[in-house]
Amino acid sequence: GMLIRLDAARYEPFFWQESIELKEEEIRELELLGTSAVRCAGSLTHAEPDYLLHADLSYELTVACNRCLNPVQQAVESTLDLVLVERSRKREATEEEQLEAQELGLVEVEGGSFESRPRVVEQVELSLPMKPLCREDCQGLCPQCGQDLNEGRCGCVRERVDPRWAALAMLKEPRNGGAASGN
Repeated sequence: GMLIRLDAARYEPFFWQESIELKEEEIRELELLGTSAVRCAGSLTHAEPDYLLHADLSYELTVACNRCLNPVQQAVESTLDLVLVERSRKREATEEEQLEAQELGLVEVEGGSFESRPRVVEQVELSLPMKPLCREDCQGLCPQCGQDLNEGRCGCVRERVDPRWAALAMLKEPRNGGAASGN
């Protein structure tokens, strides 16, 4: 990621472009199968006394289908909008103010410069698909044998048990050995 100095935008907007590769451990943490580099095009504008950061991000993610676990590729376009506040001129914020600041997209910057990378990785995390599907009518996996049901049925007998009765059925089944097995 780039180290961007706030004063680069003091008199006119500062524009930058970069490409950010996610590290192996970040990809694992986000439970991704893979991702392309994140292409960023951003601008930093001075809006006295703070700075406005805007960036357009585009990248491709490979995630596991929520039902059959097969890889699904998704193209993502997202935008990042933050208000950067210089720490030097701001007193220590209360916990409530910090929460409010986060909700408004306010970020405190120390030392007059900030690194773009952590913000971009955070944005990738925020725009992850909740329940990605390889296709709308994905059949998923057989709960008994694990066969991918999109590729055809398996030989498992599926009894249609109302889930509300399933727990009761478990109680009725005799335990191994029944009552005869004593000491």
